[in-house]
Order: sequence, then structure tokens, then C-alpha cells
Amino acid sequence: MKVKILAAFAAVLMTFSLSGCGTSEPVAGEELILAARQWYRSLDSARVDVVKDKTGESEQIFVFKYDEKGIMTYSYVGKGEGIYLAQYNNGREQFTDDNGTVTALDASDIRFTAYSRDVPYPMADEGLIIFYKKAIIPEKSFSKEEQWCDGTGIHVRHVYDPSMLGQYDGEGEIESFSVDYYFSDDGDLVSFTEKTGVELDGSVTEYSYSIYIEDCNEVERVENVVDISGISD
Repeated sequence: MKVKILAAFAAVLMTFSLSGCGTSEPVAGEELILAARQWYRSLDSARVDVVKDKTGESEQIFVFKYDEKGIMTYSYVGKGEGIYLAQYNNGREQFTDDNGTVTALDASDIRFTAYSRDVPYPMADEGLIIFYKKAIIPEKSFSKEEQWCDGTGIHVRHVYDPSMLGQYDGEGEIESFSVDYYFSDDGDLVSFTEKTGVELDGSVTEYSYSIYIEDCNEVERVENVVDISGISD
């Protein structure tokens, strides 16, 4: 099922389906970002924490792990603006809590989807790390060394042309979109921040989310985040 919380963060990930390289001319930080996408796609397990910068609170937490056969188990919790969604899927059964309505599916149900290395859950795919080359505005983008956190790192910024992003299914229109990537001196991705300006009724609201990929290849077990005592038919 499509996670419906992503009105700001990953509206682009889920709705615009940003992927591909577009033109052959390199853009700032391209090699670092492509390497990070491949690295993330290759992980056996990880935890993704999506933090709303305005409040400092986690609005989405996604945890996944592949077994020895490449079958994914994942959990997802998303919340915000009166919406709560939790989901757990282990390749055989799925439990979902959608604003207090708890449901279950198993592999015999036509609506059930099992995820794997060949068919990863969207938030476990390389598309989590946004890169849509043909929509980047080169003259507004950069890659440079900066002092941040506890030392020197590499800061890459990509500013996108909203008219190149495709159809947006949320309310209003995308007025601006940019991504700031933060790499260590060694080129390892530390975090990235997506900023989306949405114009609605003549005013623009900016949404800023920072995404952290943690516990890489260190998740021992994915817990069921859904209280199955409230399952309804």
C-alpha cells in the first residue's frame, strides 16, 4: 500500500518517482550520490529516520532486514497532522494500523505483496536518496568542503526545476525543491535534507526533512510495530 503520510518528505520519492540520469554532462557531487545510492541498495539491513526539521521530531521510522533468501522483513511507523500509520511485513504476513484500524493480510491474499532484494520496498530502494539529473539546475547547485558536525565534510546541494518534476498528487503546487547531502571526508553519506516549497492559496509553505540512515547491516531483528490485539476482519 502507498504510504499516504509523505505529503512533504518523499512526495517526490513516491509521487514523482525520481530516478535516472538524464543528460550526460556531470552535475555537482554526482559521483558521491550515485555511490551512496548503490551502497544503500546493497545493505542487508538498516534503520531510516525521517526528522521534521521544524520540530526536531521523527515523523517516519523505517527498519528493514533481508534474510538469507533475500526476503525482506520491514516495519514502518509514520505520523503527523492527525495521521498515524504503522505497518509490519515479514514476507508471509502483513499487519497494518491505519489511524487505529488494524488489519492483517497473508500470502494467500491477492492484495498481499512480499518484498525482496529483487522487489524492494520503495524506502529500501536507491530512490530514497533523491537524484533526478535532468531536473537539476546546475548553476544553482554545488559541491564543496565545509565545516559541520565535528569536522570537515563535503556538502552537496542540488536545486531542482519544479517544472521538470512531473505530476504532484498532493494539495497545492510544488514551488521549489532542493536536496542538501552531507558526506564525510571519505565520501560516506551521513545525512541528507529535502526542502519542498508548496504553494497553496497564494502562499508558500516550506517543508524541511532530514533523513538519517543508521544501524547499517546491524539490525538483528525487525519488531512488529502493530498491536495485533486490535485486528479487525
